[in-house]
Amino acid sequence: MKKIHRTKFNVLIVVLICVFLFNIIVYANSAPIYMPDYPSTGIFSVDENTPIEVLKENLLFDFTQEDDDTYSPKAKVIATYEMQNSSNEDVSVQMAFPFIEKFSGFSPDEIIITADDEIISYDTYLGETIDNSSNPFQEPNNTDFNIEKILKSITDKKYAANNFKENETGKLYRFKVSSADDKINFALSFDFNHEKTKIILNGFNRFERNDNSIRVASGVREEETREIYVLGEDISFDVKGYTSGNLEEETDKFEYEIKKEEIDVETFLKNYAAYYLNKYAENLEEMAKGRISEIQLYNLYAESLDKYLDKNLGVCTEGDIMSETWVPRIITLVYSVNFPKNSKKEISVSYKTNGTMDRRETAEPQFTYDYILNPARNWKGFKNLNIKIITPEEAPYIVNSSIELNKEDNNVYTAYAEELPEEDFSFTLYSKEKISLSDRSEGYLNRTFGYFTPIVIGFVLLIAVIVILVLVKTRKRK
Repeated sequence: MKKIHRTKFNVLIVVLICVFLFNIIVYANSAPIYMPDYPSTGIFSVDENTPIEVLKENLLFDFTQEDDDTYSPKAKVIATYEMQNSSNEDVSVQMAFPFIEKFSGFSPDEIIITADDEIISYDTYLGETIDNSSNPFQEPNNTDFNIEKILKSITDKKYAANNFKENETGKLYRFKVSSADDKINFALSFDFNHEKTKIILNGFNRFERNDNSIRVASGVREEETREIYVLGEDISFDVKGYTSGNLEEETDKFEYEIKKEEIDVETFLKNYAAYYLNKYAENLEEMAKGRISEIQLYNLYAESLDKYLDKNLGVCTEGDIMSETWVPRIITLVYSVNFPKNSKKEISVSYKTNGTMDRRETAEPQFTYDYILNPARNWKGFKNLNIKIITPEEAPYIVNSSIELNKEDNNVYTAYAEELPEEDFSFTLYSKEKISLSDRSEGYLNRTFGYFTPIVIGFVLLIAVIVILVLVKTRKRK
């Protein structure tokens, strides 16, 4: 037998190492293995004693529309109900459609409600937030739709805060600062009693606190404005400038002007939120105009302000107030439909929904979608549920479903239930028709090593190849 030439052997090792390093480069930005989302639901009646019954529901999940979502295919959901008023009286029925979404992600253009093909207007009510939403890789706690809680959130009463009153007047201090140098660090120090005074900071990026003594600061170039809103007992400020961010070397090469304005809490929150949303959320309030009442907007910001004043012992920042707009919460759409006596109507609700992306158990991600059916039990009766799912190209197979589905041509699955199922509807999409043992093995590695899975696999393969080559070379020498 010919022996493997040492030079060729070394070259082969170098090539394998290069392949291993290339593997690291390619997979360094692997996607997260878990990204939760929230269930969808159908309409229910606000009136528990409604005479309206559902004769048929056609439920469609359509994944064929193009979408730029980053972690799961987005479905257009259309729930169409054939409903009947069998009573001898005309009835106006108030209906509710709850779903979970961030206020910053709320898009009225994606929601269409019709009655006999006529578009219906609706009011929007903002409910409670969802637990653990600050961690996108952690499963949320309270994703159940408690109908009683949702009904309590349907109110036009203003939020009653612990730390302020809606018509309370505060002092808004605007500090107009200009610097003779390229940049100075503008600092304000003040003392306050957090039980008698509440402070809202705007534009500062440094915060120091020793009990009730506070110093805030931020860098200023040329001319900029910083704000402090004071509720309760007034405070006095000690103003200083520094040459660097560590606030050690003072400088007098700056000028400032203070303007003081008295403004009530509701106006302050409204003006501030409008400015913030225009700057960071592409004018969300204008987009939602006519859909969300002034009271609901006030409740959103007032509850956020109240929460952080409690949490931070009397101090809150502009970021704290607006952070609640990026937290998933229950949003309920409420609208009315008139049913003449002994009549039928077709009600349709159209919206878009995401799924939960999960790579913890499989090589490719699984995408799970939930549709809560239990609100339909509020109607006088419910029967004939028809389900149709048109799956996406990247995950055309349904590998798990709470309701037995029939697979048809062109990525279509269907189901029929004569009565309302006992459990809510859930289904899971996958790229393959079945989840194999190799899929689960790779999923185990993903779950164990996360982002480093490709590196681990590449390293194991590299070691295995080197061991085999060494054994072959040793054998040939013998």
